[in-house]
Amino acid sequence: MIQFINYLEAVLVVAISFVVARILVVVVKRRLHGELPVHVTQNLTKGIYYALIAVGIGIAIGITGINVTGLLVTGGVVGIILGLALQSTLSNFFAGLLIIFEKPFTVGQVVNYQGVIGTVVDIGLLSTKLYSWEGHFVRVPNSVLFTSQLVNYSKSIVRLVRIQFTVFQESDLNRIMEAVKNKLNEQWYVLVNPEVVVFPIQFTENGVQIEARAWTPQSTWFELYRNIGQVIDQALKELGVRYAYKKVILDEDGKR
Repeated sequence: MIQFINYLEAVLVVAISFVVARILVVVVKRRLHGELPVHVTQNLTKGIYYALIAVGIGIAIGITGINVTGLLVTGGVVGIILGLALQSTLSNFFAGLLIIFEKPFTVGQVVNYQGVIGTVVDIGLLSTKLYSWEGHFVRVPNSVLFTSQLVNYSKSIVRLVRIQFTVFQESDLNRIMEAVKNKLNEQWYVLVNPEVVVFPIQFTENGVQIEARAWTPQSTWFELYRNIGQVIDQALKELGVRYAYKKVILDEDGKR
């Protein structure tokens, strides 16, 4: 009779675990609605559902008095083997959860990951996918992405564009720098504050290397990046100054 009651209690525990799991899944789905991608929410709730059922089954086995020592030892060995085999996968999984909840970036934002600049097209539980400016789809494991330096351009209110050009030694530097600064300030997408800065950075045998820095709102960054070379050309041509070369620098930290 006692054994029958134990089995009945075990069945009730399993049944309750199913009910609790379903209720918790519904609550989590409602809480995360609109916060996470649909497929991420589905995978997360499935994991919660099966984990709760597994706990319920474990409790039920304990109630019935079945000796599970051998099963636990075997399960422990299997768990260690699986843990080693799935170490990378689990690392990516938990990193994916951290990315989803911390939100260092979201789908549609432009990021720079180790020189790869592109738009985030998908944030999965194991990897994140970027569509680069070169037209490539780049898949990055979440564990690598989460522990690496990443620049989110879309979160910047204003952005910096730098260009370097070299003029010949005999040129009037002050006149050139003032003309370049004025020409950049004439562009409607260039901000007054922070102000445009133009200064010499290196004196070489070929001439003087000059750098110009201009800031623009996030929405017009590409406009400035695309046109800054032409603006410099126009400013120097109006002065009748020849230059050796120019180079637009694609970064935002002000470092050379």
